[in-house]
Amino acid sequence: VWFDTGEVKLYYECPGQGQQVMVLLHGTTGRSDTFQPIVSDLSSTFQLVIPDLRGHGRSDHLPGSYRVLNFAQDIIRLLDSLSTTRFLLLGHSLGGLIGIALAAERPDMIDALIIEDAPLWLRRHSVEDGSPRAYDFFKSLHELLLITRDENGLREQLPTALALREDDSLPSRLSQMDPNVLKMSFDNSLMDGFDIDQALRTITCPTLILQAGNQDDASLGDPDVQAASNALRQSTHYTIEHAGHHIHADQPTRMTTIAKEWLSTHIPA
Repeated sequence: VWFDTGEVKLYYECPGQGQQVMVLLHGTTGRSDTFQPIVSDLSSTFQLVIPDLRGHGRSDHLPGSYRVLNFAQDIIRLLDSLSTTRFLLLGHSLGGLIGIALAAERPDMIDALIIEDAPLWLRRHSVEDGSPRAYDFFKSLHELLLITRDENGLREQLPTALALREDDSLPSRLSQMDPNVLKMSFDNSLMDGFDIDQALRTITCPTLILQAGNQDDASLGDPDVQAASNALRQSTHYTIEHAGHHIHADQPTRMTTIAKEWLSTHIPA
């Protein structure tokens, strides 16, 4: 399904059934099918709304406008267009940052927020200082996309180390991406106008923070979990063992079980 925000056309999918509507927001280099490992489990309980963020997947490209607040505005417009008025929101990585921005700006819209291994260290550091590995990852992918946007070409060119850290769909996902998304990620303009700490303090809905147990492959560390828990009015924190940055892919059943149990105790059906 497509939705025109007036600025960009967004592609989104709506699997599932249920009274409650849950929005799933992917991270940088992702797209709606990123959540495939958890969709069947969640769609038995919830009506899902899963967009491709601007600059990703089948959604439009708009170079120079890939800030967290741009993404959040798209999602607000998309959700405003739907017949439902209240939503549950699960955001992975960049999607978690967008979820924070959205829940802070539209408390009337979001009943609960689930943050999956989001890079909350961006409240303290630039990408280059806070995670040299993420900086190198985005920078090398950006350089690669300037050379080729062809999926097979990307598959051949991708350094093995990068390919191993991601799944086999990375070349396909990259071929649909606007390289400018990656540039705005590593040069930190992604964060323009967005204050994570202020947003966290503003959020009123119950919030679940999911942390990856495998800290070698995680964005969210203990100091930022602690800071977020202190800033949020109602927060719950779980560490999911044997999972890296993509918790939904590494431990899908564990993740959906925790999310459903938490939602059942925090949100009236």
